[in-house]
Amino acid sequence: MAEVTASETRDAILAGAFACFRTYGLRKTTIVDIARKSGVSRSTIYEYFKDKAAIVEACAEAASQRFYRNMAKVVNRGETTEDKLVLACVFVTQARQVVEGEKYFDEEEVNVLLTRDSAVLLKECADFIAPILSAGRVTGEVRKDVDIALASEWIARILFSLFSTGSPTIDMSDDDAVAAFARSFIVRGLADDRSARVRRTD
Repeated sequence: MAEVTASETRDAILAGAFACFRTYGLRKTTIVDIARKSGVSRSTIYEYFKDKAAIVEACAEAASQRFYRNMAKVVNRGETTEDKLVLACVFVTQARQVVEGEKYFDEEEVNVLLTRDSAVLLKECADFIAPILSAGRVTGEVRKDVDIALASEWIARILFSLFSTGSPTIDMSDDDAVAAFARSFIVRGLADDRSARVRRTD
């Protein structure tokens, strides 16, 4: 029988923790619960994590990595910069709703993800968006004078808002409505407006 590696033990503890969070909730889960669910002793857990907070932090990091892997799968379906940004907006709006039957989201994983520091979450999101805008600048879809770092943070803040806040004017459960909003007010601000000026002078 193959020996269990340290990495596999750590992954088992995190998987056990997630299972407990789903069953008992984040606050009520104990180290004993996690040990039992993971199939390891409490002493083994303490070899890897100093306390429950450290486990939650590791789970949040794992949830974040899965979130962006899944977001990348969706965003990469888009052929243009505009398509990719629109798909990102729809994705985070779905995540907020935790759409039933959607394989991309797990309610407890989203809850754990949000335990991370907000500045860290914002930077992760901006880092995800930056390459999309950089590529768009190369293809001419994004203006040459756009500051990629600032624009990425601005879009990340918009995505945070779509994730966390409902709307009095947009049906947030309607992907097409969210997409139309993104196309009209998020993407247009990045494009070169020369074509618009030409149309106005015709």
